[in-house]
Amino acid sequence: MDSESCINAVSSKMIEKVGWNVEPHPHPYKVSWINSTALDVKQRCFVPIEFGVYKEKIWCDVVMMDVNQIILGRP
Repeated sequence: MDSESCINAVSSKMIEKVGWNVEPHPHPYKVSWINSTALDVKQRCFVPIEFGVYKEKIWCDVVMMDVNQIILGRP
């Protein structure tokens, strides 16, 4: 069972590849992964997403990760 925390996160590598702008996170924090590694979250990015006809832009915290390019939390 997890602690029910959820964030929208985007890989810093993806940000570099697509060239999206980042800005300082208004409330920097640390996020812990499964192996107890804590990562600093200091930036965020406005990310466009599209699923069929649904289009939206969401804030995602920029995290250095290799598990995925983008992780979406709960609505």
